[in-house]
This record gives sequence, structure tokens and C-alpha cells, in this order.
Amino acid sequence: MKRWQFVLAALAILFVPPFLVMVAIQGLLLLLYLLFDPISLPAWFSIRGFAVTVVGTHILISAVLMGRLVRRRKRAERWQFVLTAVAVPLAMPFLAHLPLSLLLRLLSSINFTPWWFFGIASPYLSVYPLLSLWLLSDMTRYVTISLAALVLTSAALIWLAVRERRRIWQRGRFYVLLVALASVLVFPFVMRYQPAVEAAPGVELRIVEKPGLLEGAVNRCQVGAEVRGCLYEPLGWMDTQTLVYRKWCGGYYTEEGWQPGTPQPPQAYHLDTNGVSPFDGDLDALSDETCVPGVCVSPALAEKKDFPPLHYLPGHFEDPVISPDGRWIAFTARHVYGPEDLLIISREGNAGMVQNQGTLFPQVKQKIV
Repeated sequence: MKRWQFVLAALAILFVPPFLVMVAIQGLLLLLYLLFDPISLPAWFSIRGFAVTVVGTHILISAVLMGRLVRRRKRAERWQFVLTAVAVPLAMPFLAHLPLSLLLRLLSSINFTPWWFFGIASPYLSVYPLLSLWLLSDMTRYVTISLAALVLTSAALIWLAVRERRRIWQRGRFYVLLVALASVLVFPFVMRYQPAVEAAPGVELRIVEKPGLLEGAVNRCQVGAEVRGCLYEPLGWMDTQTLVYRKWCGGYYTEEGWQPGTPQPPQAYHLDTNGVSPFDGDLDALSDETCVPGVCVSPALAEKKDFPPLHYLPGHFEDPVISPDGRWIAFTARHVYGPEDLLIISREGNAGMVQNQGTLFPQVKQKIV
């Protein structure tokens, strides 16, 4: 086999299997639908089963085909190729998502929609980014996949460097592994999380439990995959600088709608330090006056034309809670079908603010617990 033929075959083995697997699964589902309409698939085989099947099959097919491709080579070099065929698929959720998403956005902007193109390419261009986001929308999966990809790509690069030494720059798999490694490392910096709202000019916006680098990337993936994380319930203010809240995790959908899940122990957010600590005080002693979102929250947010008249989508617990001095408002905001945040906005920049909350917030209502 000529060198260029070998390179093309190796690249196809590394990058084509997900496309074939997704087409095969979609064809199988279509066949089952035609033969057994209506069909009821197991609950596990939703996006979860789809994603796990695609990634697992990708690794298996790539490793087997790469082993067969290099079977005439020396044993050590053969296992280098097999290791590459396992490491690169693990990095594919990080490697492929951004380029494919940008390509889809570009094609959409220029109205490039021939039926033959999307009939052939849509399983890869549209489904794979969604599967990638879903796979990385859980912290345990994110850490597991990223660590596995980092360890295996690093091991393959070190093995290749020790074996090839100065000739490493002439090996194509060096660059493939390098790109795969870089994609995992760069991903959390590119996928920085932003809450669903922006503050209007002159208004200060705080994010309670602001996500770190990895948490932010996971939250950003949840936005793209439309995965709802934990919910926030503002319980009230202990004083003018301390908000008490609790999280509800493990939510799920039923016929009655979204169920918030299990409540977590109350937490206290301190405005002066931006820190969070456990709260073991009396919940009944909290200041829990609320207001109408359209009156006390919307004017402090940048206008969102997609969500008039509030300019945002409130979270499950939607009542904003006013601080005792009327200077801060805690509220929840969520992405469409995605995660939500507990946010605090200031009222200091508003002209005519007075200490009387009844004057500042003419439509105050008592919070229902």
C-alpha cells in the first residue's frame, strides 16, 4: 500500500465510524418503525443509549480496523496504531463538536440546503454535536472521558516520541494525536458558561455558585443538549448581605410536568465575600418578601427580544426575593430547556430608590413556601 493510501485509510478508520454507526442506528429505528408501528423502545435507549453506542462502537471498530491495517508491521508499531485508534475516538466529543457546529451554522447562514447533502451528511453534522454535548453534560462523564482521552493520547505521544525520536515530525499520527490532546485541553476554555441573562448598564449582577472552569464547560454542554441540572429555590435573606437558598437535584418529567427532585440542605450566600456556607439557622426568621418579576427584575436586565415582556425565562421557583434594605433582588433564570442559575441584581443604580419597600416595589407579594 502506498503511503498516501495508508494515510487516507488510517484517517477514515479514525473519523468515519461514528457516521456509519449513526446511519445504521437510524436505519434500524426506521425499519422497526415501519414494521412495528407504533414501536416502544426501552427507556435506556434514548439519547443515552444512542451516545454510548456510538462512542463504544467507534472505539471498537477503529481499534480492530487499525490493527488489521498495520498487521504486517512490527508488533510495537502495530500497538502504537491501535492505541491511537482508541485514544482519538475518546477525544472526538471534544474534537468534533466545534468544527461541525460552525459548519452547520455557516451552511445555515448561506441557505445551503440541498436535500442530497443533508440526507447524507446530517447524521454526522447534526446528530454528532448533540451526542457530544450530551456525553459531556454530566460532570462524572466529562471527567471520565476527558481523563481517559488525556491519558491515552499522552501515552501514545510519549511512546511515539521515544520510538521515533527526531523522526517524530514525519509521522502523521503525531499530529492527529496532538490535535486530539489539544482539543481536550482547550475545550473548557472555549466552552465558557454564561447565564441566560445579562445585566442592564449600571446594574451589578452576581451569580450564586458561579461555576468553575470544568463546571462551566459542563453547564455550557447542558445548554446545548437541553439538559436541566439542579434547580435553585431562594428562601429569603438572613440580613442585607446574606441570601439563604437551597438546591433541588435529581429532577424528572412526569405527566404533570417537571418534578424538582430532592431538596438539598440550605446554603447561605454572602455578598461581601462571594462565598457560600451551610446554613443552620431558623428558616422562619428569614426576610422573604417577593415582587413581580416584570416590575423588579426585567428593568434591570438587558432586553431579550425572544422572551418579551420579561426578557428572560424564570426558573422553577420563579418568585424574586428582595433584600431587607431593598438594594438587592435574588431571582432564578434558565436557558430554554436547559440549566438555571440563581442570580442577584442590584438596585443601587435606579434613581428615586427609597428605603420604603412598598414605594420601591409597588407590586410586592408574600412568598408562598
